[in-house]
Amino acid sequence: MDYLITFFALFVTDVINALYIRAINENKALLASWWATVVTLAASVAVINYTRDNTMLIPALLGAFAGTYVGMKLKKNIPE
Repeated sequence: MDYLITFFALFVTDVINALYIRAINENKALLASWWATVVTLAASVAVINYTRDNTMLIPALLGAFAGTYVGMKLKKNIPE
């Protein structure tokens, strides 16, 4: 179960990071601040998990890869 939590924590972090970067590019300070908070919370779950157990780096890396890929694909489809 911890492997899935770690994977999805990084997956969500990287998907939301695309929204965070978009808000920064659009100079929307309040929205960017909100996304930064969500990114930090999601990433913290993964950091806690792989600090306790280094084998959690594997699902963390896979989640980061998949999340960035999906985030980039979704970024094209999210209306301005």
